[in-house]
Order: sequence, then C-alpha cells, then structure tokens
Amino acid sequence: MEKRNQEEENIRDPEKITLLTRVSRRFPPYVWITFILVLSLQMLVFYGTRIPLPSLTLHNLDTPLDAMIPFLPEWVVIYFWCYFSWVVGVILIVGESKEHGYRFAAAYVLALLISCAAFLIWPATMTRPEVTGQGFFRDWMRFLYRVDSPTNLCPSLHVWITYLCFRGTAGCRTIPRWYKIYRFVLLILVCFSILFVKQHVLIDIPAALVTGEVSLWLSSAFRMERVLFGIEKILKKRKRS
Repeated sequence: MEKRNQEEENIRDPEKITLLTRVSRRFPPYVWITFILVLSLQMLVFYGTRIPLPSLTLHNLDTPLDAMIPFLPEWVVIYFWCYFSWVVGVILIVGESKEHGYRFAAAYVLALLISCAAFLIWPATMTRPEVTGQGFFRDWMRFLYRVDSPTNLCPSLHVWITYLCFRGTAGCRTIPRWYKIYRFVLLILVCFSILFVKQHVLIDIPAALVTGEVSLWLSSAFRMERVLFGIEKILKKRKRS
C-alpha cells in the first residue's frame, strides 16, 4: 500500500520520476522481448547458414564494375556504427506501439527468412583486397576481415536492416523528423560503406532493398503482426494456468 502511494506521488510530481521509470514507461517489456527475439533469429541465420558452407559451391559475385570501386578503409567507421544504430532503431520503432512494433518485427523476421534461403540456395563470395600498411582504420579493417568471412553476401544484411529501420520510422509519431532524416542519410552511407570496405558487391544492394521492401509489404498486406499477438496470447494463458 505504501509503495502504491509512493508511485502515485511520483506521478503527481514529475521531478520525482526517475530516468528508469521514464524508460520503463516508454519501452515496456514487450519491446525488449521483441528485440531479443529478432536479435536471436538474426544471429541464428547469420552464423547458422555458414555451417554448411564447406560442402556447398560458392559463387563469386565480382564484376568489372566492382573492381573499379576503390578500397577506402576509413568507411569501416560507418560499417561498425551500423550495429549500434540497429539496436537503437529497432527499440524505438518497436516501442512506438505494439501493433506497429509487431508488424515491423514480422517484416524483420520475413527478411531474415528470405536471406536464409538465399544464403543456402545460392551461397556467394567475393574477392577481398589484402590490407597493408598501418593505422587505426586499417587495423579495424584487418579485424573485420578476421571475424567476418566474405560469405552471406546477397542480400546484404547491412543494407536491408538499415532500410527497415529507415522505413520503420515512417509511421512513428513519437520519433522526431530529424531522426527520420538521419536514418535516410545513414542508409545512403551504408550502401557506400559496404562497397568501399569491400565487404559486398554492387548486386547485394538492390537485392537487399528488394528484400526489405517485399518483407514490409508482406507483413502489412497479410497483417503478420497478428502472429505475434497470437503468440503473446498463448504465453499469457500458459502463465495464468
């Protein structure tokens, strides 16, 4: 009873509302559960599809146009920045509303399934340059090449995840306009980055954009958010029983 009275007093007095309270109200438990779900599936697809690669024939996607694109190690900053931007982007979009968040998450999962099929049915590779010289950016490039093999290229996860985060903000009323512009600019930079650091080839970009847009369309057209609402309903019933 005393705890409840304290909470009501905090609500009446905004100055007493802690940062944790504000965050918990803006991002309720379903946001974090959904985020963990899509992140887990992404890791499963990305690393799981690499297990059968030794027994599969890899298709080299290099073209003369790709050979003309310069190797610019400085763009590795954008490449790594994406990981942080995805976390923030997904949480903000899912936190907009449960319906909007579930629809976005469904599109995310569909894009992962499309990517998984592409990686297994038509596994691709490319030729990467040897990183020579010293310096911060070249050291990070060597690290990137060491931890990420030139596989799982088409469609580019870097591009379609960034694209989904850009498109996902379109229907968000709580997200400011400057952030939506930032997501668009970041999408353009990411498309350049994956080419300049020689982690992808040109065809991976349109393939990724199509993957993202098709997934969004399917999720919206078939109201795929109902699947997640259904799962939530089942879990709540089991919890009560």
